[in-house]
Amino acid sequence: MISAYRRALLQALDVLCLLIALALAELTTIPQDLNVFLDYTGASLFTVFFYLLFLYITDAYKVGFEDFRETMGRLLVGCVLGILSSTVASYAFDHWRFDRITLVFLFAVSTALCLAWRGFYYRNAERLTHPLRVLLVGVDRAGKVRQLLSEGLPKAKILGYVGEEGQDTAVGPCLGAPFDTLRIARETQATMIVLLPDAPIDDDIAHELLMAKLGGKMVVDIRSFYEHVVKRLPLSQITEEWLLLTEGFSLNTRGSLRRLKRAVDVFCSLLLLIPAAPIMLLTAIIIRFESPGPVIYRQDRVGLYEKEFTLYKFRSMRTDAEANGAVWAKANDSRVTRFGRFIRKVRIDELPQIWNILKGDMSFIGPRPERMTFVEKLKKDIPYYSMRHTVKPGLTGWAQVSYPYGASEEDARFKLEYDLYYIKNMSLLLDIHIIFKTIGVVLFPKGAR
Repeated sequence: MISAYRRALLQALDVLCLLIALALAELTTIPQDLNVFLDYTGASLFTVFFYLLFLYITDAYKVGFEDFRETMGRLLVGCVLGILSSTVASYAFDHWRFDRITLVFLFAVSTALCLAWRGFYYRNAERLTHPLRVLLVGVDRAGKVRQLLSEGLPKAKILGYVGEEGQDTAVGPCLGAPFDTLRIARETQATMIVLLPDAPIDDDIAHELLMAKLGGKMVVDIRSFYEHVVKRLPLSQITEEWLLLTEGFSLNTRGSLRRLKRAVDVFCSLLLLIPAAPIMLLTAIIIRFESPGPVIYRQDRVGLYEKEFTLYKFRSMRTDAEANGAVWAKANDSRVTRFGRFIRKVRIDELPQIWNILKGDMSFIGPRPERMTFVEKLKKDIPYYSMRHTVKPGLTGWAQVSYPYGASEEDARFKLEYDLYYIKNMSLLLDIHIIFKTIGVVLFPKGAR
């Protein structure tokens, strides 16, 4: 997961590349008596805005977190959509447009520059990054914290822990007692001090940690750190007491926010129906001709407060797909039809759920609804699983855009961590962020089954 600070730095590099491309266009393709920023202000703004918008939507900032070819693909798709959108927008205004040669030049140069700094980063990643040196306060039982830190800070070096000696820990040696934390951090040159749920902190130790924080060291609670960096709530670390005292869960406590979310759901659903209607009609015709059976697949799912409702989808499997009972979908599932595989990848099969949203069974954004068969088992095996039913399920959601399709109990555990993050931090801004990420998932359909 990419931190907001890192993403902002990478976006600033793309802004610089776009400004350089515009400046070069002024020198090569624009008449000498004209200035690209003063005489083509609108066209320049459109160029910067739409390129950045689609680079954000296609998530072209996973630099260092994925294969270079994947990053290059996201960049190229974002730049193509950027030039198309900026061209269409600028041609709506007579005095806010570039000529064709300038548009092609801007596309070539901006794409090359944005690709160049990404290539430089991949070749020099080791020299450009300095790993954090982490000191734990408390005991990391079964290596859970090491696993959490490896997701948020994959290159961090865990020095050890301060606490009771002789505990079952997987992070290294005990470096001393908690009251010696400041001295140990100084001697080991720790740059981050991470507090675990069982950290033995009294007033004196708290004072020491405060002095360390004021002295420039990062002192963070593992749960809050993981929440803000990885954008999930770690099930292995959270407790009911922490959930009770921490901030959040505004949707459950503010009726005004709940009513506003419902109004936005209805508005967005009606708006989506306009472009979706012809796609849905064509999809229904192809399904009808491809295989026998109903076009719309109906299934009981668990919604708000664990009440069941009928969910609607375009049928993407054979009619005998669950003749032997409910099972998880799996990769290359033989039950999926040829056209069904396509509509699953681009999420067209979910479009009939617009009716579920209009009826009030679902929200536009929220946790995906599961079947009662799975819910009953997952509630027994996964702590806090029932919390995902305190909000309406969604057509898309934070877990859907952040994690591949869930096909096991372990996947359900990971997705619950994302769902809990959404429920705790729900806001209209987060919903907008999820909508943009959903568009990116549709453009790069990974994990669909």
